[in-house]
Amino acid sequence: MDQQKAEKLLADASEALKAGYYDESYRLFKEALAIYKNLGDEQKAGQCELEAEEVKSKSAGCAPLPAVDYHAHPVFRSTLKKDPPLYMAARHFRLKDEVVPENIADMVRHMDEGNVEKAVIMALDTTASDHWAFQGQFLTNDGVAEIVKTYPDRFIGYGAVDPRRPDAVEEVERCIKELKFKGMKFHPGAVRLYPNDEKYFYPIYEKCVELGVPVQSHCGTTGLYFTKIKYTMPLGYDDVAVDFPTLKLVLLHFGIGGWHDQAMSVAFRHPNVYIDISGASPRIIPQSIILAANTPFYQDKIIFGTDYPFVGMAQWFSTFNKVLKDVWTPETKRKVLRENALGLHEKPPVSPLDILRKEGIDVPPEAKR
Repeated sequence: MDQQKAEKLLADASEALKAGYYDESYRLFKEALAIYKNLGDEQKAGQCELEAEEVKSKSAGCAPLPAVDYHAHPVFRSTLKKDPPLYMAARHFRLKDEVVPENIADMVRHMDEGNVEKAVIMALDTTASDHWAFQGQFLTNDGVAEIVKTYPDRFIGYGAVDPRRPDAVEEVERCIKELKFKGMKFHPGAVRLYPNDEKYFYPIYEKCVELGVPVQSHCGTTGLYFTKIKYTMPLGYDDVAVDFPTLKLVLLHFGIGGWHDQAMSVAFRHPNVYIDISGASPRIIPQSIILAANTPFYQDKIIFGTDYPFVGMAQWFSTFNKVLKDVWTPETKRKVLRENALGLHEKPPVSPLDILRKEGIDVPPEAKR
């Protein structure tokens, strides 16, 4: 019986290894090892030990399971120096030329090296800007759609639109219905608008609620130059979450730069608000966020991202495996590194109003917020 169990464990370990579930593969090899040792089968035990160590070595610089990077930019060497704000961001991140991809195939290769199965990609639309540094646009929504079409199993497209465009709401609808994007991305600092701007942003949020798609929006300081970070304070998103209670809202970069407590406060009180941890090495993500990820209040609310290429995927996981791998539970790793991002596009939002109605609590039928 034990022999059969050990053989099944070995088969499952090999399958997990092939699928990129390195943590699971290592656990199964170690479990089989213990059985073979107990049976006194030194040859099989030695084989298991060798395989387990090979898995450990192979996975040292990549994700412990097939990850989903919720925030990655298809930025290439050929255009970086033509984009002043982005070039200054690269300087801020001390980005070396050799780590910036030459093309999309390079980016896919970097994903493979980091065991990143899928990445959410997007453009930045500042076409209504009157600032000289933001008047060029080197990647459009249609360009993102072409990348997704070329690599449909690797990329998830998000749309971007400058809220000041007269056709902003129509472009959101085109992004979702025509280009088949799964959500929208905004950078309030780049368009110099507060995220709770009722004139420009609220009609967009209404359309996103209607279409049932999530919104990711920059939150915290930024390496993107010629911007003002007063527009990206986390507390502004509390208004948005209150006024659009069924809008799935992801606070990108967790309020990086000292505002992470604000971001956590907003996510804590709103069932449809999430925190993305992109833009930082695991070494500098605040401990309050790291530890909160293991709690039921935040385990479903924190989403992995890198901000690639400004933070490399394999680079992020190489550091993660040194400083955080044993801090997060297997469930936390599974959710934060993969399932929470996928769930944004699969699960319906929580409706506080529907919860009250189901409990028989009087809520006006026309109430939306």
